[in-house]
Amino acid sequence: MLWSIFEHVHGALTTRNLITESGLFTALASTLAQVKRLPFDFVVIDEAQDIGFAHLRFLAALGAGRPNAFFFAGDLGQRIFQTPFSWKSLGVDIRGRSRTLRINYRTSHQIRRQADRLLGPEVSDVDGISEQRGDTISVFNGPPPIVRVLKDEDAEIQTVAAWLIEQSKAGVQAHEFGIFVRTPGQLSRAQAAVKRAGMSFKTLDEHVATATGSVSVARCT
Repeated sequence: MLWSIFEHVHGALTTRNLITESGLFTALASTLAQVKRLPFDFVVIDEAQDIGFAHLRFLAALGAGRPNAFFFAGDLGQRIFQTPFSWKSLGVDIRGRSRTLRINYRTSHQIRRQADRLLGPEVSDVDGISEQRGDTISVFNGPPPIVRVLKDEDAEIQTVAAWLIEQSKAGVQAHEFGIFVRTPGQLSRAQAAVKRAGMSFKTLDEHVATATGSVSVARCT
């Protein structure tokens, strides 16, 4: 059933002379495999944990087997967008050539420790590369995160609104607040909390920047 749907979608794309992002990178990989002179000597890739299969196939063609063509920076613990797959099978083998950084400069000790509770003490990828996370340290302290479990949506809205009012009275400006939700369907809950606190808000996306005097509301991406 699913394959018939895929076939229909690909047929419609072809008819309209369109291509998917994965298809684009696959086509680029095929083109690079045939050129005599590659366009770049070295490539730096950030947020490498989010690279997809087609992206890495393109990069493998761009590197053409050269041992030092790439520098990858990423965190296996932040892999939330891509299903794990073998890099080695596509010709990118970093086994024995990777290094785990242990000092966290941008996250407080309290927030990092809370986040680490969501993961095990060790994170591994398909090729057997492992990261031990227990000995990571942060360079500064901050207030501990507060986790609240509430009985229903209205209680949640009221609790967030009360917290916004409290912090506002303490001197925090509206544009210094950020409220984040997991899915677009939950944005209305965050917006309702801001309204109940008597404050204005801006719902952020790729087209909207933060605004002075308004609470920023956005979904996590």
